[in-house]
Amino acid sequence: MRPISCKLNNQASRCSSQPAAVWGGAAAVLLSAPQAALAASLPGISGSNLFDMSSFTQPEPVLFPRKAVDQRFAVLLLRSTYDAVDALDFIAMDTFQVKFWKVRQSEYERYTLQYLPVRIRQGDLTDPNYLDFISFAQFLTISREIPNGRQVFQEYCVDCETQTRLVTRDPKLQDNASLPLAVQQKAGDLIYQNLRAGFQGEAFDVPGPCPSGASTADLVQGVQQLMNVFVDRGFALKAQVRPTDSTGACSTFKVRLDGPANLWGLGALTSQRALLTNAYDALAVEAFLRASGRNAVYSSRRTDTAVEQTWTLL
Repeated sequence: MRPISCKLNNQASRCSSQPAAVWGGAAAVLLSAPQAALAASLPGISGSNLFDMSSFTQPEPVLFPRKAVDQRFAVLLLRSTYDAVDALDFIAMDTFQVKFWKVRQSEYERYTLQYLPVRIRQGDLTDPNYLDFISFAQFLTISREIPNGRQVFQEYCVDCETQTRLVTRDPKLQDNASLPLAVQQKAGDLIYQNLRAGFQGEAFDVPGPCPSGASTADLVQGVQQLMNVFVDRGFALKAQVRPTDSTGACSTFKVRLDGPANLWGLGALTSQRALLTNAYDALAVEAFLRASGRNAVYSSRRTDTAVEQTWTLL
């Protein structure tokens, strides 16, 4: 598979990305949503199959112990993603909630059977196995609904006299193919903003954006500090960020998370060729880089125990 040109938000770079996607296997390479938004230029991906949601074999369950996740941190991740969907106005949120419930119902029994005799604590977001599932279901729902995105619709409104309101999507996002990138960026921005501002009375020690023109070393240090919060809040066992190349036109660095709470979901969403994955850590990293004045693309390699992303700064 040939490399693709790096391009994001109409900003071109002189570097090339990693190979676009390799499906299947314990170490599948995942495609980031910015690259998915450019799917028309990818080998083997055309407009006709961009929204193909065919089912594939689910990954093996995560059988090693993972950390308990901080409750507020887990809610922040899920809520930020929900609010991103709400802000982009392509589906009525009462409809989305019904679709989300149906996905959970259809997928949950199969998921729990995989883990027997381990018991999944349904509804407990501190259980990494449950958070893995519910975040998978959230992103699977979003991915399935994007191709059916509406331009104008009625949405339930508890404070409205008629209990409904008319919602119109931003004309700049009329093409449903633009929604994966828009959802990713909005969700990432909300995650980073909520981490910086605090959430439900909880403060998170996250770094502010780097000043314009900051060095790659400073950006990498900021990403490491951001990933430390994910570790401290139980999302991963360990996080390591290291620069890999700063000599060419585009600097690169790697982010490795051991035992993340989305490990199964990443594999499951990739196996179903979902338009988006529950890579909350990557969403936050991308938002931090944007706030620091830098765009980036990444590829991600998943193993049975870890996820490693290779980032290219544009």
